Amino acid sequence: MDNKRVATQSIDSQMLSTLELLHYCKRFEKTLFAFVFESAEQCAAVLMDLRVLIAAQINQVIFCGRSDALIRTLDSWNRSGDRFVVIETTLQEMREEALRKRIESELARGNAPFLVLSELDLVQAHREESESCIVEFAARLGAEKIFFSGSQIGLEVDGKLLSYPTPQEVQDIISRRACTNLSLERLQFLVDRQTQHDIDIVIVEARRGAIYEEVFTHAGSGTLLTREYPNILRPAHEGDVRDIMALMQPYIAEGSLKVMSEQELLDSIRAFSVYSINGQIVAAAALIDYGEDAELAKLCTLPRFQARGRAQALVRSILQRAKEQGKVSVFALTVHSHVGEFFERLGFRETDRAELPVAWQTAYDFTRPSKAYRLKVGSKIGS
Repeated sequence: MDNKRVATQSIDSQMLSTLELLHYCKRFEKTLFAFVFESAEQCAAVLMDLRVLIAAQINQVIFCGRSDALIRTLDSWNRSGDRFVVIETTLQEMREEALRKRIESELARGNAPFLVLSELDLVQAHREESESCIVEFAARLGAEKIFFSGSQIGLEVDGKLLSYPTPQEVQDIISRRACTNLSLERLQFLVDRQTQHDIDIVIVEARRGAIYEEVFTHAGSGTLLTREYPNILRPAHEGDVRDIMALMQPYIAEGSLKVMSEQELLDSIRAFSVYSINGQIVAAAALIDYGEDAELAKLCTLPRFQARGRAQALVRSILQRAKEQGKVSVFALTVHSHVGEFFERLGFRETDRAELPVAWQTAYDFTRPSKAYRLKVGSKIGS
């Protein structure tokens, strides 16, 4: 491969990443996020993440214990254009309307209120009292999410990170007293606050880049505790193009999906189906027509939502769509063995690529190390 082609692919990858970043900037513009830090040192570790939010015009309010060094850093950055406003306050003042109105005024001016609580104790006996007051205050301000940023990377159960557990799954974890990195009492407290105030809660590590990953990338970071949102399977429409492009980008970058331009996606959007949760597209796939046969293509799922049955539900709906169209068989290809096993669990059987439709073969790069799987429409679908 010549240097010019490598350079072109590199810039294409950068532009796709930029599109993803701008997509989230637009989505969360003027949205209010709240951040609670266990310590000033942990807050200092992610200040660059918070600066990116300011640049993206995403509103934020920060709660942290006092640190003269941290205040000096904020003052220095403000002189170069940042808009952190340090406000020393108390839990009692947070229960009063005057402080709420002052914070709303600062937010309206595009500033990021940084609430310094000298009495804040997030690691000792009064932690729950402090955090209850903070969550209530953030909810009254209209925050969409509140991030608890500290030493934990998220909720781990039996050593495995759960990035998007459903409310029922969380209650099951608590009921069976599973082995978790958070105390079950702590987990129940966070769930109760989320339910009481109807506000999303994110448990995320106080690590440089972690908040950025959670807000600006499809991969996310940490654990999101939220209400049970409607799960919707539907045909894709033109307004979904940017979301699907961002969803496919990591798969394209790793080489498991072929590059597809935005125009190509727009032209073929009627072939796509999507799975959405709370308006966010978390999985997508296409059904490409080849006469009596059809290809199940471009199957991709957000990492946070993988292994939760969404891709399976999406594929089942697409197979039903193929049946309604009178297709004889549906085939799919993958370069990953675990995806092949996924297809086999649904009833697909491995087949020779040379047995696939001629029209498909003429456009396919047979140097790709892919395996083909095929299912006769009308066959019993596995689980």
